[in-house]
Amino acid sequence: MGKGIAWLCLFAGGALCSAALGFFPADYLVLEAPRRVVLGGGVVLVLAGFMLLARDHSASDSIASLLLLAFAGLVGWVTFYAPAGTIQRVLPFIPASVNDTAGRLLFGLGVVTCVGVAVWGLRRLFR
Repeated sequence: MGKGIAWLCLFAGGALCSAALGFFPADYLVLEAPRRVVLGGGVVLVLAGFMLLARDHSASDSIASLLLLAFAGLVGWVTFYAPAGTIQRVLPFIPASVNDTAGRLLFGLGVVTCVGVAVWGLRRLFR
């Protein structure tokens, strides 16, 4: 089961990377995010696939730290560069400006958490 999920991650990540690099026709996939963000998502999936296939725990830990740093980069894009109105659709009973600010704050806390756990994991790896 684990190897199947790993191969699925590798295939899906490769497909996303191919789409971001323009190997598919433009009308085949409509990308709402910039191509570099889609490429980052593909790289994250490929890293997850390699992490699941790694037999050595130190290699798996280092790939997991890279995976967390990639998540931090993608969530950081949402925090700082996502178009206005992307996050505010979640809670309809809160005013839009408060909803957008709260969403960006929570995404920012996710960035800090991902970077902190990645640094902790790398520090533990190099002890």
